Amino acid sequence: MPLPDLAISTSWNSARHIDGLAMLEELAALGFKDIELSHGIRYSLWPGILKALDQKIVRVVSLHNFCPLPVGFLNASPNCYEFTDPRRSRRGTAVRLTLETIDHAAAFGARAVVLHLGSQRQRHRAQQLVALMARGELGSRAYVRKKIAAVREHETLFRKTWPWLYESLLAVCDHARHKNIRLGFESREAVEEIPLENQWDLLLNEFPDAGYWHDFGHTAQKDALGFLDHAAELRKRRPRLLGCHLQDFRPPDHDHLPLGEGVVPFPELLPLLESEPLCVLELSSRVKAEKVRASVMRWRQWQTLAVGSAG
Repeated sequence: MPLPDLAISTSWNSARHIDGLAMLEELAALGFKDIELSHGIRYSLWPGILKALDQKIVRVVSLHNFCPLPVGFLNASPNCYEFTDPRRSRRGTAVRLTLETIDHAAAFGARAVVLHLGSQRQRHRAQQLVALMARGELGSRAYVRKKIAAVREHETLFRKTWPWLYESLLAVCDHARHKNIRLGFESREAVEEIPLENQWDLLLNEFPDAGYWHDFGHTAQKDALGFLDHAAELRKRRPRLLGCHLQDFRPPDHDHLPLGEGVVPFPELLPLLESEPLCVLELSSRVKAEKVRASVMRWRQWQTLAVGSAG
């Protein structure tokens, strides 16, 4: 299957700009036509973004919840409010801000909104596992004990948080359906976060209008930690695949790297994309512009290989 053109997330440059127009002009100058407005968009950037879209400098294909940033937050904070928060008022705020993000997506003519679904309160289980892996103890008895304990704890807590998540997603998915916006449930890297791999079927069956959003870096970290097989997971979820975040990953926890600078086997994984998902480059703000260009060149090489294989 030919790979689609590559979009880019404003996660790469929103933090260093004070004008939304200049922010999007920088992305256009790198050759990008399509962009994702990420969760680091401050309200001060909004007027310039509207100006850039009015001038058709770029197109918005997706937004990452919450967009723009909630009042009182100055840095990217996608988990500042959660659908799984024990406090009803906080869950209500998460829903309200998500509905507003969906409204903006519809106004911009975007196709999708990317969601984090929430987390369990699990005492930094993921950090403990990453620390053990960093010390070369992956697969040790200590590691296996902590991993099993983390999964069991998650599953126990999920029985309590699931009704909260379900109630929130009912409202969010209904609004998205009326606005003709697809919601992408994003794969996450931490054992505290929802969903675990055995929860995907429940989520996607209960919310048939939503799609699966595959984050290559997050899934690579779960693979490195021994929770899944990356290729098998992508193959299993691809019938519901809506979009992807493209970033490379290097153990133990270095993510949002330029393509080709980590361990993600993109040439093996990309042929598993059956449909034409939204493909969004999601890089750290620390990545230099020349590395962004290098990532684009790698993507174009993979596009050429994909076309050759299809032929």
